[in-house]
Amino acid sequence: MSKSATKILNTAEKLFYENNFVGVGVDLIRDESGCSKTTMYTYFKNKNQLVKSVLESRDEKFRQSLLSYVADAKGREALNKLIDWHLLWFQEDNFKGCLFVRAVAESHYTDQDIIGVSKVHKIWIRNLITSYLQSDPKTDSLVEMIYTLIEGLISRFLVEGYDAKIAENIKNSINQMIDIYRSEEHTSELQSPD
Repeated sequence: MSKSATKILNTAEKLFYENNFVGVGVDLIRDESGCSKTTMYTYFKNKNQLVKSVLESRDEKFRQSLLSYVADAKGREALNKLIDWHLLWFQEDNFKGCLFVRAVAESHYTDQDIIGVSKVHKIWIRNLITSYLQSDPKTDSLVEMIYTLIEGLISRFLVEGYDAKIAENIKNSINQMIDIYRSEEHTSELQSPD
């Protein structure tokens, strides 16, 4: 990708995240990026394509950052690092919630490219949780609860502000749910006839 396209993408992402998608027009992105409208339309045929490209770029950065933070951890340790990464994100001064959720909320049902990128992003997170729990069909509900709790915290801390005690309680609750599941799983294995 050219320097101009990267500059436009980074500028658009910053403006969309700090403000919103509808209110940020191509003129503002052009002015803030220092690129001409012609240059913008050379790389992005319309605003929807720009939004889609911003989301794809953000998804790539998100994945790299999260996987780098989790590093070589496995299983429950990796899941706890995934939670910790989110908790650190919630505490950032410029935390404005999930750009993917906001993009879907501000899009039209015909904007399937934008909705599709957002779905792929969310499914990737859920699948990552599944991989950390070394899931089998019995853990599906556990994965769904953990995923939903993390997603819910994004909205809660956006609206109410970060609360370290709530964050700690939720993380502990997630670990307790895993313990309960594992103890029930172990008990059923002991009771099953061979």
